[in-house]
Amino acid sequence: MKKALIIIVAILAVLTLAVIIVVNVVSADMTIESDTEVIIEEGSGTAAIAQTLQEAGVIKNSTYFRIFAQSNGIDSSLKAGRYTFPAGEYSVRDVCEMLILGGVSTDGELTVTIPEGLTVRETAELLAEKGLGTVDNYLTYAAEGDFSEYDFIPAQGTEQAPATRLEGFLFPDTYQIDPTWTEEDIFDMLLDQFVTVWESNGFDEQADEQGKSVYEVITMASIVEKEAKVDEDRPIIAGVFYNRLNLSTPMNLESCATIQFILGEPKEVLTYSDLNIDNPYNTYQNPGLPPGPIACPGKASIDAALNPTESDYLYFRAKTDGSHRFSETFDEHNEYHEGDQ
Repeated sequence: MKKALIIIVAILAVLTLAVIIVVNVVSADMTIESDTEVIIEEGSGTAAIAQTLQEAGVIKNSTYFRIFAQSNGIDSSLKAGRYTFPAGEYSVRDVCEMLILGGVSTDGELTVTIPEGLTVRETAELLAEKGLGTVDNYLTYAAEGDFSEYDFIPAQGTEQAPATRLEGFLFPDTYQIDPTWTEEDIFDMLLDQFVTVWESNGFDEQADEQGKSVYEVITMASIVEKEAKVDEDRPIIAGVFYNRLNLSTPMNLESCATIQFILGEPKEVLTYSDLNIDNPYNTYQNPGLPPGPIACPGKASIDAALNPTESDYLYFRAKTDGSHRFSETFDEHNEYHEGDQ
């Protein structure tokens, strides 16, 4: 009996080692020797996409790709289109990220997804990476373009660094873009989409009823966008910030997101010197809303800025799962410990 148990344990150990070796092999980076074009057909599921990629030599194992996409919750975000993989090394994550951003459609247009929460510069960088113009041309247009038809865009020269005039208004969405379009054409399309979403959802009417300008709403929405990780928290966070502003003795917003905006490059941990930066966007030092938006918010954050949750909360702190813990008093706020849920 003891001998049989030892044999079973040995077999399990060998099988475990074999599984580890196989996983390491199929999950290793794939080297593509020459530029490879792959067409992902409309309506393709994750299994079909994985098989197409394996047959093209872009990934090593379709099963591993499918498990990776599903376990990371991105299988429903993979887009159809024509993709070109330049020669080089690709991890499964690299391939998934390319398919999330989108490729050239079969009629020649490029599918590009602009995520929520990007700044104008980050949006320009994403578009340039897709081969759609240059960052400098986008930023020049943002600074010098004629946007007089949009009454919510500040006049040229009135913006305060590090913001651009278009900050907050390049609407995050998935777009079909003709590669022959200019930088001006593309930014205009994103601005027009903002107007469409703003008006079709009744945000214009809600703002008028509340006596708020487009600029005020989008400024608040941009802060909510950068602070919130889950949709359920967005209106509560907006409510916290409005509560601070509406106190008889108003509190500063003290949003770390505004400090990150000033810095330009995200920092994992902010220092006290960061919080003392002399800049109008520093909501630790300056009362009220910052001079303008700090990012381009999505529909959920705009809705939250117009429909905040009514509460007595004045504080919030991130939890390990990405959601937030809300508190009414500073003492309660300080009772939270890392790892609490």
